[in-house]
Amino acid sequence: MTTADLHKRQELFYSAIDQVEKDYHLYFGLKSIQKKLTQTERIYDHFILNHDTFELSFDNDSDLPQEIRDLVINAYHEIFLLKRNVS
Repeated sequence: MTTADLHKRQELFYSAIDQVEKDYHLYFGLKSIQKKLTQTERIYDHFILNHDTFELSFDNDSDLPQEIRDLVINAYHEIFLLKRNVS
């Protein structure tokens, strides 16, 4: 897999995650109010995509609901794992 291909997949992944964040904007807004945060919590506050290995991991202290975690994991699998096997 080329560097350009990995970069394109990374962009696709972040685009999918941006859409999840938009779909759950009320959740993140209300959660931020509950936590008394000065800024709205973001989905990116809960996981890391390693830019060297392209491995996905959730922060240990993440309180992200399983439903949203599953959407992140599914996007990751579809973009990085399934397409890799097809290539």
